[in-house]
Amino acid sequence: MSIRCFWLASNSPRRREMLTWLGWPFQVVPSQVDESIFKNETPNEYVRRLALEKAQVNLPQIESRDIVVAADTIVVKEESIYGKPSNIDEAREMLQRLRGRTHQVLTAVTIRRSQEQNFLQDICQSEVLMREYSDEEIEEYLASGDAFDKAGSYSIQNDEFQPVTNFSGCFASVMGLPLCHLERNLREIAGHNARQMADICRTRLHYQCPISERVLAGENIG
Repeated sequence: MSIRCFWLASNSPRRREMLTWLGWPFQVVPSQVDESIFKNETPNEYVRRLALEKAQVNLPQIESRDIVVAADTIVVKEESIYGKPSNIDEAREMLQRLRGRTHQVLTAVTIRRSQEQNFLQDICQSEVLMREYSDEEIEEYLASGDAFDKAGSYSIQNDEFQPVTNFSGCFASVMGLPLCHLERNLREIAGHNARQMADICRTRLHYQCPISERVLAGENIG
């Protein structure tokens, strides 16, 4: 029995765009969660919790052959969690702190089938090195408006700012949705037609992924 429709529990335009690459029928249902960090909560625990809470969105109209997809992305530098900036000053401070240094990007993805409360979840961690951009470049980037709905206040795919000089892990995950990690969980669900996510990343992101086969084989990498 094939999957009828995917429900994307996310407000992210990038995740919406990435699902269009896959050719799946889907609907967007924004899921509002409290993004406060619990006391003593680790970054890994935090991002997993938010992705899980998003996947628990109430959907009375969902059908038995539907799948809910939810994800959350954070930037982590020295155990400090950087989410989406709340204002321009916070965005500026994030970019200044990340400049010329390495940080981690964690994206958790959670899926559930129809109204079931059994969830499949995965997490992808990437190491990202930012370049030594200038204060003037930061101001130009802030003026573009691109920084304000993204963890860490930047997008790896921005061709003008080009904030990232090197990374290891998953390009798609740094954008907000680790496609191979999503795929390997979907393969646990009957009726899912397997996709070659590496080919999609190569076509859409012009990126030859070195870890796709290992991720899909179940290795805890990326």
